[in-house]
Amino acid sequence: MTSAQIALAEGWGVRAIVSPLGSGRINDSYLAQGAEDRWVLQRINRFVFRRPDVLMDNVARVSVHLNTKHPGWTPTLIPTRDGANHAQLDGDIWRLWSYANGRSLAKLDNDRQAEAAGRAVGQTHRWLQDLQGPRLDAAIPGHLQLERYLAAFDAGPDAEPELMDFIDARRHLAGHFRERNGIIHGDGHLDNLMFGEDGNVVAVLDLDTVMWGHWAWDFGDLVRSVLGGQASATRFAAAARGYLGAANVQASVDDLVMAPRYITFMIGLRYLTDHLDGDRYFKVGAHGENRQRALDRFRFLQALEAAEPAFIDSAASLVETRGLEDGLNDDDDRDH
Repeated sequence: MTSAQIALAEGWGVRAIVSPLGSGRINDSYLAQGAEDRWVLQRINRFVFRRPDVLMDNVARVSVHLNTKHPGWTPTLIPTRDGANHAQLDGDIWRLWSYANGRSLAKLDNDRQAEAAGRAVGQTHRWLQDLQGPRLDAAIPGHLQLERYLAAFDAGPDAEPELMDFIDARRHLAGHFRERNGIIHGDGHLDNLMFGEDGNVVAVLDLDTVMWGHWAWDFGDLVRSVLGGQASATRFAAAARGYLGAANVQASVDDLVMAPRYITFMIGLRYLTDHLDGDRYFKVGAHGENRQRALDRFRFLQALEAAEPAFIDSAASLVETRGLEDGLNDDDDRDH
């Protein structure tokens, strides 16, 4: 038996055919196919998640809360034979999820899907506003805070001079989105959304980084992912329209335009830092993959910068329209 089959049998008393699932770069995920049911088994990356108790407490609280708002919005944690939300075997942390129906989209076919993705992230933010209990503690301290990643980069080996110049020219991005003002998903990109046959999102996956943060961190990651490497102002507008229509946030034109640039720069910086540090965080098939991932993000960032005028026009139109709608709603409230 493999380690995954042993964990499944000892932790949950389940025997199933187990096979690798997905291409995640952090945890190890497996499809567990039983005689009648199927589940997703995961081994948590202990190097990345060094506070597994915090991680699992956050995940359990948030998944229950979201599923009371909309049943099936996230997968359900399956309790172990002992009633716990995870099993610890030979130093590894394992957990078992219900299987989420729907399909993930590596690339979108149209702007309607982008709007649906934005709406799903916005709705998740709205539903998380009234989560009861103490404020969520970050499973990864400093996650998505650009100044932290710049400090980690500065503490390591230098990159090539041209990359150092590229990074230095964009350090100012760390001045954006410092305020943490609500509960966010923390990994709000396209891979973590499951779409139904009608083109709408039916489930949100991967709650490992739910935390108190800034809404623009999730929004920026969403836009980055739905653009698929193309700085399309119309695709950006569709995602932003969906998000703003569902979320309860005060967004400026600058917030909307800078969010995808902030997150794209940050992700590229993380990949480059990990490359220089020996690929300890993100999974790679060979040394050099993280450097190439960084270069791809930096090239996309340059495309976003070049498209700034079109993005500003799109964002301004959305903010103006939303302001008019809010004004009409205020008038309606006064009439009643």
